[in-house]
Amino acid sequence: MVNIMARIIAPCEVAVRDVIPAVKAILIDELRKHGLSQMQISVLMGISTADVNYYLKGKRGNDELKKTLESNDDFMEMVDLLVRRMIRGEEVMNICPLCSVARKVKGENYPCPYDY
Repeated sequence: MVNIMARIIAPCEVAVRDVIPAVKAILIDELRKHGLSQMQISVLMGISTADVNYYLKGKRGNDELKKTLESNDDFMEMVDLLVRRMIRGEEVMNICPLCSVARKVKGENYPCPYDY
């Protein structure tokens, strides 16, 4: 007999709906605070300038989650490190560690290989 209560959870599939857009919105806001243009941000983030504009106008990324993440010192310290590395043109880490911390702050408990 099959247990219909068991299910497979792919952390990235779940995170891509709410966590990653909030993380990207914060990264874009921080890059903008450092004086980068939307074009420069789009190149660094690997997205279109229209996407950057949507994030800056709050059309992408959950505002409540974004505020929660921005109030977390550990998360924002990681964001600051990543933003500074991006601006200096250094090889940067992927956003998986940020997503991992964001999921913990959000209270999600499904495991991911990047969990800290």
